[in-house]
Amino acid sequence: MIRRYAQTDLEGAAEVFRAAFAGEPWNEDWSYELAARRISELMSAPQSAGYVNEENGVITAILCGRVLHYLRGAEYVIDEFCVSPSSQRQGTGTAVIEYAASELKAEGVAAMALMTARGFPSEKFYLRNGFEGNDGMVFMYRSIKGECK
Repeated sequence: MIRRYAQTDLEGAAEVFRAAFAGEPWNEDWSYELAARRISELMSAPQSAGYVNEENGVITAILCGRVLHYLRGAEYVIDEFCVSPSSQRQGTGTAVIEYAASELKAEGVAAMALMTARGFPSEKFYLRNGFEGNDGMVFMYRSIKGECK
């Protein structure tokens, strides 16, 4: 069952997040506390909108994003999207994206946007699900740790 994220989903969502990013190709070691904090932060803004896939009372996918306004209207900016490893390659991710797109369209949202790493399985997934790359955009990052005196 796909539905809107609720605050009571935090524990299950954090577990999906941890499991999804623990494996290839990310191999990231997220603690439960940090994963829960990340999801809680993403879902705490008034413009936050999230979705979960739940099977037999267990969350198997989490989509976290924000509805933000831009020149062409409202856009849903995806901050995090992950599917439990045991539910990957079964259509779960596509079903969540399509459910969210349908709901958001009905609410007047014009587009969905996200950032993902080139060459990773996530890029192929998003391309298969109707997203397009934009060679005119550049992701930039600046570390500021240790710069403050």
